[in-house]
Amino acid sequence: MVIGDGVVGLSTALQLARSGLHCHVLGARQAGAASSAAAGLLAPNIGNLTPEVRALFRASLALYPQYLAPLQTIDAGLTLLSGLIEVLDQHGPFGEEHLRLEQRAIDALQPGVLAPFGAVLHETDAAIDNVRLVATLRRAIDLEQRLSYAEDAVVSIDARADGATVTTKSGASLNCSRLVIAAGAWTPEIQGLPRRLPVRPLKGQMLSLAASVLSRPVMAGHVYLVPRGGQTVVGATSEEAGFDITVHRETIEGLHRGAAALVPALLSASVALAWAGIRPATPDMLPIIDQDPEKASVVYAVGHSRNGILLAPLTAITVAQLVLGDALSFDLQLFSLGRFQREKPV
Repeated sequence: MVIGDGVVGLSTALQLARSGLHCHVLGARQAGAASSAAAGLLAPNIGNLTPEVRALFRASLALYPQYLAPLQTIDAGLTLLSGLIEVLDQHGPFGEEHLRLEQRAIDALQPGVLAPFGAVLHETDAAIDNVRLVATLRRAIDLEQRLSYAEDAVVSIDARADGATVTTKSGASLNCSRLVIAAGAWTPEIQGLPRRLPVRPLKGQMLSLAASVLSRPVMAGHVYLVPRGGQTVVGATSEEAGFDITVHRETIEGLHRGAAALVPALLSASVALAWAGIRPATPDMLPIIDQDPEKASVVYAVGHSRNGILLAPLTAITVAQLVLGDALSFDLQLFSLGRFQREKPV
């Protein structure tokens, strides 16, 4: 059984089914859930990551073609938008001349080489339409004979070494031999977890602009722009605000100004939509992918923070291997429970 119907939970359930197991998925489709609220960036080469973490992030991105292949039989248009431009010099002349230079030179950018206008192309980094991805995963779940799904929030679990009993909001009591916890930021609200998990909600406000002037995603500091259809997705804040998904006008206006500083043509674009999402964050912003050391029937796949969509392929494969007792394809020590001080069971 899998608790959680975001990208990680759905991907894991599909991997379990393709490994020959029958699996039931329980999900609550929470407002603001990160899988549908994100921008879909797959950017392991951006940010201050250790070499070991970056290697795992890159490995998951490398799995994307095989991850998408069966989903593309459902939605042939579900593809990666490859090549992310990182703007390194935000103090230069971000005027119309800069934009024209970017448009003329974009195809001539060499991967990893600093361009004269202060930008570098990360050729393998990419973006995907995460809303479309979630919809396709849900359709794949419906089509897979070994899988079933119920929209029913989990209230509590009673985990044992050889299995678990799950109680839902509707009052159902369900038994399973293995239980995967992939409920995102809402995981700590489940009663009866074998131990406290250091996962908290981290709010991010975003918007989409009714204009599309880019052919690739662009990132500069904490602002990123992702072309999607006829619009441009702009993100994102990072706020300690619990599960509040209120959108603040001044914050959205600030993000819009940040987008226009990179691409002046976006200044006059109207705001098509503004929203807030909830990321599941751990203290080190890395996920927990591990088997419970005392209740072997429980496997955790939580706390992916900004990288749930990027890490979905690697997470699905390794969680299925943990459930099956197979050798792991990747060393998960960096994502283990043991890196945090163990808390007493709750």
